[in-house]
Amino acid sequence: MGPVTKVVIDTNIFVSGFGWNGKPEEVLKLIKDRQIVNYSSAEIFEEISRVVSYPKLRFSEPLQIAILEFVLFYSEFVAPQKRIFTVTEDPDDNKFLECAMEAKADYIISGDPHLLDMKKSKTVKIVTASEFLDIISKK
Repeated sequence: MGPVTKVVIDTNIFVSGFGWNGKPEEVLKLIKDRQIVNYSSAEIFEEISRVVSYPKLRFSEPLQIAILEFVLFYSEFVAPQKRIFTVTEDPDDNKFLECAMEAKADYIISGDPHLLDMKKSKTVKIVTASEFLDIISKK
């Protein structure tokens, strides 16, 4: 087996994977099975904790805790040293690029159009859960 694939998973993938199954859930399963490694940062974790508690998602408290525990347990945390200002439409998304650069990640997996429209940032490919699953199944 080659080197482990390093990814940065966007908040929307965690929310979809835990809330609505499908492709995002399959990506989370790859992390759980240690077939890929997710990288995160304090800033990303803070966003995930905020988002899972949104009333409109109606996630129960045990589910919110399960998501946060999953992220903590199955992620390598990095502290990005460099600020990136690439995403101007939604500057909040830059934290995913910063984390990916710091971790030297191969992919950012996202459902966010601002990131997906970029397709790539330096050496990091930005893909949907579905695209990522296609790529990884060919490895």
